[in-house]
Amino acid sequence: MYSTPKYEMKNLKNQKLYVQVYEQIKTYILQNKLSAGDKLPTEIQMCQMLNVSRNVLREAIKALEITGVVSSTPGVGITVLEFSPKHLFENLFYSLSKDGQALLNQTLPVRRVLELGFLKESFDSLEESDVDLLFEQLGIMEKIGNDILSENVSTVSFGYEFHEADAAFHKILYSRTQNPILTAIIDAVWSCDKFHKASVIPSHFENTIKKHRLIAQALKDRDFNAYCSAMHYHFNVDYKPYEENSADLWEE
Repeated sequence: MYSTPKYEMKNLKNQKLYVQVYEQIKTYILQNKLSAGDKLPTEIQMCQMLNVSRNVLREAIKALEITGVVSSTPGVGITVLEFSPKHLFENLFYSLSKDGQALLNQTLPVRRVLELGFLKESFDSLEESDVDLLFEQLGIMEKIGNDILSENVSTVSFGYEFHEADAAFHKILYSRTQNPILTAIIDAVWSCDKFHKASVIPSHFENTIKKHRLIAQALKDRDFNAYCSAMHYHFNVDYKPYEENSADLWEE
């Protein structure tokens, strides 16, 4: 039930833009220390408090829903949601996804920096059962890759199943790092990636599978140096044969 809080919303009589209403409601939630499940005032009450029209208020509420701050349900009201970094980053990348190829070009370096930066945490936290899951996803990629290669086509898309296995593989690598921001960004990048993946020649499947096999094998062997080498190779070498201890392994 709604009760008078310590922090009141400011009257926006001369400032009726939904963005300002959006900011006021966020400030109201923070200043009154509302938690997940707590209800905001009704639409009528907030319109009166802010001195704005219902249309403006609803625009602000919609923006808050998109960013995962609140949930508005008919008959229930407007409820504060638990903070979800995954929801936040997915919407951020979605808002930037008009130029798919440009977005892919920007997100890959972000993934590289993040995943390589957390190699030690990843290696130390993974368990034997996680490595088994990595080989399971690798098996899926190998099967799809073999099926595609056997069709003898010149160019193909990565395919939904192949992409899902690839994404699952990388998510497993960081699933036990106890860092929700990291896993949320990785999830968001992969969610964006699957809608904009460019076509590749079939031979690229072989190299992609090889890269992941090297990673999985290094983890199975509990060899941190091999894991680092395989991960750097994965991100920094594009579709050329892997040469163990090669001089160009660490080069872009």
